Amino acid sequence: MGSKQEEIQKTIKMSKLLFSHPQLILVLERFGIKLGVREKTVEDICREYEISTKVFLMVVNLNVNTSYHYELNFDAQDIKQIVKYLTKSHSYFADEVFPEIIKNIHLMSEYSQKPEMQLVERFFNEYKNEVDQHFDYENNTVFPYILNLIDANAAENYSVIDYREHHDDIQEKLDDVKKLLIEHLPQKADNNLRRKILFALFDLDTDLQTHSKIENEILIPQVEQLEKQGQA
Repeated sequence: MGSKQEEIQKTIKMSKLLFSHPQLILVLERFGIKLGVREKTVEDICREYEISTKVFLMVVNLNVNTSYHYELNFDAQDIKQIVKYLTKSHSYFADEVFPEIIKNIHLMSEYSQKPEMQLVERFFNEYKNEVDQHFDYENNTVFPYILNLIDANAAENYSVIDYREHHDDIQEKLDDVKKLLIEHLPQKADNNLRRKILFALFDLDTDLQTHSKIENEILIPQVEQLEKQGQA
């Protein structure tokens, strides 16, 4: 029942949506939608920016409610927009989120020379390297394959099944970093920096969980359907 009450509809004013769920400002950026939305509805904005209302509503609903139920009935152009959204998300993580966290971890390391802080730095760098490899694989192999598949020009020696097998959970190592900061780092450490790092890590974790859900539960099954259609 809760998910039905929470479900965002195309008739809601975009400004009202952002006042209720300000985290969706990030979603708008990834779709290339600029603020200054006036009194326009979600449907108005999507039409103006030539964005699939179905794709937009799927993404915003999942960001607001991870148990949101969606229908897997996206067409080829919808899938292109999902790929574009995910690519923009990768850029946001790589260009904004990771550098800010690393900067604050470095600052905290200078303040606290404790071995626990060195572990925080090491664990996060290992995590970031794993995520970078994951994003590189998607940006350079998976997403181009999907776009070529839609344009009927797919590589015969690749399938989205390879992607599913390659698609590890990239969030697990974040827990080690958070535990160190919450449970083990001495109290004398800079608490302002610790708080900033923790908030950023929790936000990153939430964002990546939704990101992975879109990839695993929407993109992969839909591309599998496209592959089957191509074989028919």
